[in-house]
Amino acid sequence: MTLHLLKLPVNPLALQILESTAAEESPVAVVLSSKGELPHLRGVKMYRVTDSSSLGNGENVSYSRLLDMIFTADKVVAW
Repeated sequence: MTLHLLKLPVNPLALQILESTAAEESPVAVVLSSKGELPHLRGVKMYRVTDSSSLGNGENVSYSRLLDMIFTADKVVAW
């Protein structure tokens, strides 16, 4: 798995790269900060880092879970 870490404001180049890599065999996960809207990218699992269980259009993950995801990912890209 390739884990892409996005910060706000989201880099448009990052979104282009994510759209093009979503079709590859390796799954792509994206983690955003707790604020802002999650982009809608087909084939990309979206996560939001949060301490609360606020609603969103993606899955919420804690900082502890984010750390686990970083260490289990094959590759981590920070944008």
